[in-house]
Amino acid sequence: MGDINLDIIAFHPRFPREGGEELAERAFIRHGGSGANIAHTLSLLGVDTLLMGCVGADPVGVMLVDGLAAAGVDTSYIQRVEGEPSGLVYIIVSGRGERTMLAYRGANKYLRYKGPPKDISILHISGYGLLEGEQRSTALKLLESRGDYLMTLDMCIPLAMNTEFLENLVGRLDCLFINSHEFRELTLHSGIMKISELASKLGCLVVLKKGESGCEISTADGDVVEVPALPVEAVDTTGAGDAFTAGFIYELMKGAPPKKCGERAVRLGALASTTIGGRIERLDDS
Repeated sequence: MGDINLDIIAFHPRFPREGGEELAERAFIRHGGSGANIAHTLSLLGVDTLLMGCVGADPVGVMLVDGLAAAGVDTSYIQRVEGEPSGLVYIIVSGRGERTMLAYRGANKYLRYKGPPKDISILHISGYGLLEGEQRSTALKLLESRGDYLMTLDMCIPLAMNTEFLENLVGRLDCLFINSHEFRELTLHSGIMKISELASKLGCLVVLKKGESGCEISTADGDVVEVPALPVEAVDTTGAGDAFTAGFIYELMKGAPPKKCGERAVRLGALASTTIGGRIERLDDS
């Protein structure tokens, strides 16, 4: 469950001051959204993948849904809403390939609860889905109505700053993904200093995504595994974290140990950073 967006990716040599102007050197339009990116990558990996999301009743929404369907994603749970455009994100990419996002969530936040699909083995929830509107209510109900399947969640900065919400996750997850920026905020607001402390508190795996430094994985018992990054020349880090998450989920579904999950995740995250946009177009057998 997660966002479906249209991404405008622009390469800027510098940020303008407030009220100023700055021309982009290059710009691209891409399909995006954390939930959609993860679903797309899992489908490429050969997983039967269904996405719960919401788009506007507009041509952009049609294009975004068609793109997911073309990649083999089951789009039957994607809803459409009148009076609100599909989600839009303007992504500024620096000379180092690092991305900064300016987002309008649009139709995403109107996702209505219809219950989880039947016969699923894992339910992944994007943290953005817990921020506002009907989508937040839907995500909370999915967390509360846990069935006989694995449950994973990808953190976002607003959630990391909300220590009260952290209590709602105790005992509900099998795996939490969190990046370095989010963990820094969580540390400031909760006092939790190590991912092993977070894993112990939540009672699940915690995966710290560290970008060019790889990842760190802790079990609920406090066993920590570190996986180094692969050396790549990053072009655009948009969606690299989503590809990482998809890779980890793929191995987790197969019952792989944390280190193998992390190795697959790091490989896909590195591959995604060498492309423009949040989608890997095709994968080899490795």
